[in-house]
Amino acid sequence: MGDWAALRLALDLHQVPWRVRLVREQPLPEGMLALLNVAAGEVDAEAAAAEGLGRPGEAVRQAAAFFIEQILLAPGADSYRVLGAGPAATSAELRRNMALLMRWLHPDVAREDEQAVFAARIAEAWNALKTPERRTAYDQERRGWLNNLTNEVEWAPAFEDATGQAAGLVRRASPYPEAGPRRRRLPRLLAFWLLGRQKY
Repeated sequence: MGDWAALRLALDLHQVPWRVRLVREQPLPEGMLALLNVAAGEVDAEAAAAEGLGRPGEAVRQAAAFFIEQILLAPGADSYRVLGAGPAATSAELRRNMALLMRWLHPDVAREDEQAVFAARIAEAWNALKTPERRTAYDQERRGWLNNLTNEVEWAPAFEDATGQAAGLVRRASPYPEAGPRRRRLPRLLAFWLLGRQKY
């Protein structure tokens, strides 16, 4: 196990958490298996990562857990991402990742309050992909989400000028059902900032 890209990124995010939002929009890095092994409490994997990265094992394990919580289990993450993989992953890889994530949630590794919520997300993701039929249906649904992102973007007024007319446009919320209203404010606030206007 020599590919530490995912763990390096996890360590960076753990120290600079504001970058989490940016990383959530990017593809998963190489080396996810090493990260999942460390998070699952594999002693040899943790020792190898600590030596390879020149960081204490505890710091590497905490960063791996932070990455899983913030990137894999982020609101709006699709089932592949929840399982630490991409659409090209084999069924065996998805099963292995699911098992490692569930081991990460074992009482010896995780806090009790995290277990129920995270285990439900992981189980739901695995349930959507565990058979060829379910995976095909999920992939078709996922393609529909991606088409909505690119082809059916809705626009809304960024703000109104002194005469009450709409001035500027921003994208409405993401069509991903999981994304929810949390994303709606960012484009509007960005528009205010870029145009030097204040809402108040």
